[in-house]
Amino acid sequence: MRHFDRLSVATALAASLTSSLIAVSAGPAAAAPSPSRLSDDFNGDGYRDLAVGMPSKAISGEANAGALLITFGSAGGLTAKHVYISQNSTGIPGAAERDDHFGSSLTSGDLNQDGYADLLVASEGESIGSSSHAGSVTVLWGGPTPFPSGTTLPTGSAYPSRYFGADIAVGDFTGDSAPDVVVSSATSLWLYTGAFSRTTAPAPHELSGSGGGSWHVAAGDFTGDGRDELAAVQQGVTLVYGQQLGTSDADSFVEQTHLAGGNAVAAGDLNGDGRDDLAVGLSNSRLYPNGLTDPSHGAGYVSVHYGTANADGGLSATRHVYHQDTAGIPGSNEAEDEFGASLSIADINGDHRADLAIGVPYETLGRAIRGGDVLILRGGASGVTAAGAQRYSQDTPGVPGSAETNDVFGSQVRLADFNRDNKADLAVSAPGENVYHNAGSGALWHLRGTSSGLSTSGAKSFGPTDYNVAPGSGIGTSLLD
Repeated sequence: MRHFDRLSVATALAASLTSSLIAVSAGPAAAAPSPSRLSDDFNGDGYRDLAVGMPSKAISGEANAGALLITFGSAGGLTAKHVYISQNSTGIPGAAERDDHFGSSLTSGDLNQDGYADLLVASEGESIGSSSHAGSVTVLWGGPTPFPSGTTLPTGSAYPSRYFGADIAVGDFTGDSAPDVVVSSATSLWLYTGAFSRTTAPAPHELSGSGGGSWHVAAGDFTGDGRDELAAVQQGVTLVYGQQLGTSDADSFVEQTHLAGGNAVAAGDLNGDGRDDLAVGLSNSRLYPNGLTDPSHGAGYVSVHYGTANADGGLSATRHVYHQDTAGIPGSNEAEDEFGASLSIADINGDHRADLAIGVPYETLGRAIRGGDVLILRGGASGVTAAGAQRYSQDTPGVPGSAETNDVFGSQVRLADFNRDNKADLAVSAPGENVYHNAGSGALWHLRGTSSGLSTSGAKSFGPTDYNVAPGSGIGTSLLD
């Protein structure tokens, strides 16, 4: 999903720092006995890691140049151990420039198949030559000491306001057991298939029918055939691309069906049948109208489509819709709550059925306008259920901090097993936390997954002091998909 400008959070993004910042690391990661095969384990130690974007951060006086943090998983989950990267960091292509928004979108995968996950970082506002906001995507290469170098993906001809890198997805789309990459721009979708190395990347192929873009994209095996389909979402429509039977070339990766649109997307197996399912969020029907009646009356809602081998694109056309007036879901619909602004899917309780995290960053909590919260809907044999739904905010006992106006807690959510106990934990950001000179400092929270759901026992939060960055940096404006 597109990250840095999805919500108009004045206190989080309105101003930039003018101080020069120094790259900080808690020290190199120890080499693992053998590389990991996790798609987000950058140092190969067997624990999932998390990239945290600050795309509106000023670097060396360049407003909105952008930077990111990589925080590492451990037996205790996420910690303050981290690496800080900007385009001024050693080995990273390019240079920090005004309005680059480095870190605007983040995803990962082992592109060169060396056992270490690699990080793909969008600079949606990058200028190329005289073309402003042309955009770029950089691959940062993982390893025992990750990110010693990077490679910029080829983009073809640059032109103004292309916004290449609006979103990125990694999956095996062509069925050759090697990772492929899809990048969204303001005009289309681009597929990279073929061999990646630390010095080279395949040329892009424009997907047919993808004009008029800035798509939010997600990869999932909806048919269960062992290769991924692509869901490309914008407000008017969701296009589902798949490989034609008996083919493996980029020209045969084509649109197979379309569904209702939105402005957020996530894929995962919610009913445990071996096929991925799709969740599409429409957080604000006034800003992102999709032509359908809004059952939430402007508060935001999420539609779930289940994977099937018997439908074009592998997704049932039937929509299962959830919002805050759905029986069993805490809260109530209020205009512009932004329910569904962020989504993530993974198995929290270890029952082999994924659960759905839904960010509601504009939820008002007491006097905290746009304080924000996160809802968890459990997966089951019949799919998502509102029964037993859980709600978390900074006002939840055990969660550090307290809800304040314009925190926008829940702007980004990420479910992943950071402590390797086979239960997904929740990482959630509030980029508006602790305003400094009209800009949010931002923070990240970590809640452990348990057999009974998320636990607030031992919940942790990390802010500018923990990450050694200046206040006003907007920590968590984007998170790794």
